[in-house]
Amino acid sequence: MPLRSAVSLAFLALTSSTFAIQWHTIDEGTFAVTKTGQPSVTESFKIQKGDDGSTRATAQVVSGSQTINSLLSVDSTGMPTHYDVTVAEHGARTLRVVAAGRAGRLTAQTVNQRGDESMREYPLGQGRCLILEDGLLHELYFAAVGARPGIFQIVNPRTARSAPGTLAAEGLEPLEVGGRAVTATHYALTSGGVRRDFWVDALGRLLKVSIPSEGITATREELPR
Repeated sequence: MPLRSAVSLAFLALTSSTFAIQWHTIDEGTFAVTKTGQPSVTESFKIQKGDDGSTRATAQVVSGSQTINSLLSVDSTGMPTHYDVTVAEHGARTLRVVAAGRAGRLTAQTVNQRGDESMREYPLGQGRCLILEDGLLHELYFAAVGARPGIFQIVNPRTARSAPGTLAAEGLEPLEVGGRAVTATHYALTSGGVRRDFWVDALGRLLKVSIPSEGITATREELPR
């Protein structure tokens, strides 16, 4: 079967099954993102749990004239099953990536603003694969699920990159979020020479992200409710 047909069929199957799942929200918030020498960015996200054990995250990032919308779903083992990200400039779509995970692989289809299509496949390691895109910091939530430090395969479908990464637990640390003090667990995810530090609360909800090499800091506007 051609890759395009495989992705289309997988997408339709996943979309149909998604409508049958009952979802409840386990976290929702907004990051204020600062990057050295650039205007501030907002990233609003929602994490939901399905009655079948799956989890999905939706988000919108607004940076000047650019808007990014994303949807990421993983199954009960943490394996990515569906990914859809759209980039728009001044309201006009410039890029869309749709990916489906099944049978140990992630198949991604990219369509640019001219309508040109490209396909790529990534092998998936069971339960240790993480989709992580530049500019979508909320996706780090999935790195800390289960609190199992170790090796991940990190896939960035938008830039067609895949590389190993190592997650380490750095212990409990005090933070200030929305003017309130809280104790959070500090994790560090290192891949390709880039270290992403992030902090989660006792329920695994993402509170803060820091990427020192890129001058990026993101803190929630208020504590999770």
